[in-house]
Amino acid sequence: MKNLLIVPTRSRPHKAVEFYEAFKEYTSDDTTLCFAIDDDDDSGYDQNMFPDVVWEVNPRLRLGGTLNLVANKYCNDYNYLSFMGDDHRVRTLNWDQTLTSDPVEYLVAYGNDLIQGASLPTAVLMDSSIVRKVGHMCPPSLKHLYLDNYWLYLGEALRSIRYYDDVIIEHMHYSVGKSDKDALYEELNSNEQFGQDQPAWIQYRDNDFLIDLAKLR
Repeated sequence: MKNLLIVPTRSRPHKAVEFYEAFKEYTSDDTTLCFAIDDDDDSGYDQNMFPDVVWEVNPRLRLGGTLNLVANKYCNDYNYLSFMGDDHRVRTLNWDQTLTSDPVEYLVAYGNDLIQGASLPTAVLMDSSIVRKVGHMCPPSLKHLYLDNYWLYLGEALRSIRYYDDVIIEHMHYSVGKSDKDALYEELNSNEQFGQDQPAWIQYRDNDFLIDLAKLR
């Protein structure tokens, strides 16, 4: 089993350090960590600090665009592709091996983020063949929000979704007091962002999803 964990991060080098430390403590050798950063980000990411990490430096495409770019680049090299935000922290030993312990076709798996629990995969692992066949890890029209709604919807439609309540991938989100609200949180959770991504998700779900689903059947 080979898994690439893609972690887009912007203006938060301190969170990248914290993420890496938790990742190294709890992750098996089956997973490679990839930090994806923007080429206009001058906040001080030190790529030399983590010699065992894959670094992807690209123009800013927002979360959805960055995920799709990196996922398509590596989908032929890994059995699984996964996503976490730089504010997730893995807390369960060998979480990656547990999430792949039931390798159904087109697996979509997730753990307990201690906020949404089973209701949404705010962090996700999926079979890389999904990206190869559909062409994306998330709908290209989505900038940042509703990606987790898509992963849940996809996994349920394929009957391939697996949730592990005892795999803790804690979401250290400001909304529950686990981190400070910074400028990036302000931008990503603004009314403007919801106003862009909510109709885009509804449009994709109600019109384009069945087209993509047919590629997997």
